[in-house]
Amino acid sequence: MKTAARLIAVCLTLQTALVCGGEWGDLTGKFVVAGDVPPPRVVDVKAAGNIIGPAVITDETLVVSAKGELQNVAIWIAPDKRETAPAPHPDYQQLANVPVYFDAQNLTFVPHVQAIWTARPVRFRNLDIVAHNFNVDGFLNPFNLLVKPANAGEPQLNRQEPLPSPVSSSIFPWMRGYLVIRDTPYVAISGADGTFTIKNLPAGQWTFAFWHETGYLANQKIGDLQTDRRGRCQILIEAGKTTDLGEIVIDADDLK
Repeated sequence: MKTAARLIAVCLTLQTALVCGGEWGDLTGKFVVAGDVPPPRVVDVKAAGNIIGPAVITDETLVVSAKGELQNVAIWIAPDKRETAPAPHPDYQQLANVPVYFDAQNLTFVPHVQAIWTARPVRFRNLDIVAHNFNVDGFLNPFNLLVKPANAGEPQLNRQEPLPSPVSSSIFPWMRGYLVIRDTPYVAISGADGTFTIKNLPAGQWTFAFWHETGYLANQKIGDLQTDRRGRCQILIEAGKTTDLGEIVIDADDLK
């Protein structure tokens, strides 16, 4: 009897795991640029005077690798007014108290584009030997934070922003970045190789937004789909599978 009970318990555990695992899926893809991309603009840092910093700072508005891979494209789940925002997968709950970092380092903001889930704390760190300010121009979370060298600030970012929020510096005008502040953890930023992955999405048809610093990726072919004028399209997330959008090719002229 005990053996049978143990077998039943194991079967129920496996069944639960399969059911739970089958309710979620992943989304992945890769952004590449077709056409000629100008070399990154070298920033004039004379305003820094005798401050110790890198000899050369390049503008990060458009970061494309030698292979044409596009960095810093933001993708997020963007339910419209008729949709309810999905509850996060249980794995994300473990991150609720883990800080997200946005740094001032070598007279630049790192990373250039940062995804922020409003459930997590955000630390704005100054890793340089001079003071920095983080001027966040959000609709719902605006602030201007001055941070001394080797210090950090932790303002509350607990309201979802409709658009990525620009971050600038009043001290060093070339410093710019963006914060993608959302109420769900389902956000990704493409890496240096142009790839992105959003894990453990709830299965079903969801609206996603595609954005780059130069603007929303409007009327852009995404796999077999196409975004609208606001850079949005609906994508089916299949249970227990990875939806691979493949290479998403963006014309260089659309990034000007």
